Amino acid sequence: MVEVHDGPPMDGFSVPLRLHNLLLALAGRIDDSALTEARELIARAHIDEAVELTTGTLIAGRIPVSSAEQRELALVLEMSRSDATLANDLLVDEADPVNTHRFSGENSPEFGIAEALDRTLQVLPDVRSVHAVWRNTPAGSVPGALPQRVVLVELGPEGNPPAVAFRVDTALRRAGIHSVVEVSGPGVAHSEYHQAASAAASPAWVTGSTSSPASTYRPEPAKPSAPVNPEPVAESGSRHSMRSASATTAPAEPVAPVVPIVSPPPAPEPPRKARSETRAERTADLTPAEVAQLRQALAEDPEKGREIAAGKPSMHEVVELPALDLDDPSLSERDRALLRELHAELAERERAEAAKMRLNGASRSGGDQRGWTAP
Repeated sequence: MVEVHDGPPMDGFSVPLRLHNLLLALAGRIDDSALTEARELIARAHIDEAVELTTGTLIAGRIPVSSAEQRELALVLEMSRSDATLANDLLVDEADPVNTHRFSGENSPEFGIAEALDRTLQVLPDVRSVHAVWRNTPAGSVPGALPQRVVLVELGPEGNPPAVAFRVDTALRRAGIHSVVEVSGPGVAHSEYHQAASAAASPAWVTGSTSSPASTYRPEPAKPSAPVNPEPVAESGSRHSMRSASATTAPAEPVAPVVPIVSPPPAPEPPRKARSETRAERTADLTPAEVAQLRQALAEDPEKGREIAAGKPSMHEVVELPALDLDDPSLSERDRALLRELHAELAERERAEAAKMRLNGASRSGGDQRGWTAP
C-alpha cells in the first residue's frame, strides 16, 4: 500500500496545480484525448473526476510510472476525497522513461494559431510565449491521428496554467485547429518530452517582441483601391508566408464611392419689415440719471408718466413732455443724446396724433354732408 504522507511537500502548489503539473510529466505516455479531458475537468474544478480519469487511464493501459509519481497521484486522490487505494494498482517502474517521440517544425505547425488565439491572449494574464510543433509518433495505448500538433505555452508567475490550458484549447477548437495544449509555468521542471518538443517548435506568438511571427497574423489596415504592381516574393517553406504575400500583392477590389447624404439647408426666412425702435425700447436702456430726470419732468401727472414709461398713451391724447435740463453737469454726452432722441420721438408722435385727429374729423364731417339730403 502506498503511504501518501511520505510524498514530497506541497511546495506551495494547490491541488489543481499539482495535478496539472503531474499531467505535464505524463504527456507523451497517456492518450492525447484523456490528457485533454483531464485538463478540462481541472479547469472546471472537478478535481476528483480528473485524478480518477488519469489514474484509470494509467492502470488500463499498463503505463509505467515512477514511485514519486505514484505517491503524487495517491496524495491528490486523498486530497480530492477520492479512493487513494487506486494508486496501488499502478505499474511502478523506477527506470527513467526514454523519450521515443519524434518532432518536426516543418510544414508550418504555427500556421493559424496566432489568429485563433488573438482575442484569448489579450485577456489571459502573463502569457510569455506560444510555440507549435508536429509530433510524428503516437502517444498512449489508444493513439489518435498523426501527425499531431502540439502547442507549447509558457506562463509567468501571474498566470494560471489549468485555466490557460482550457482557454487556449477551446479557442483552437473553435477555429478548427486540432491540437494538444501543454502549458507550463515557472518552477516546473521540463521532461525530456517537452525539451525535445521545444527544440523543434516554431514560435507562433511571443510577448514583448515587435518582430515576432505573430505580427504577420495581424490584420493590415485598409489600403486605397489603386492598382498594385505585383512584386516577386522570396521563396519560403512556410505556407502562411506564401498566403500573406499573395494577399498583399493581389489588387484590391473596386469599392463603390460613398456619397454623403447632406440635408438641404433650411429655407431662409423672409426678411421682416424694418420697423423703427419704439419709445419703450429706447427708454428701457436709459441710465439712472435719465430715469431720474424723466420722473422729475412727469411728477406733475403720475398716470401720464406710467403711460409714457409703458409706451401706451391714450389714443386721443397728445403727450407733452416738459423741457428737461440738458445742461445738468451730471449728464454725459451719451445721456444728452438719448434724451434728445426721446424728445424728438415724442414730438413726432404728437404731430402724428394731431394729424390723425384732424384727418378723422374731416372724414366724419364729409360723411355727414354726403349722407344728408334735403327734405
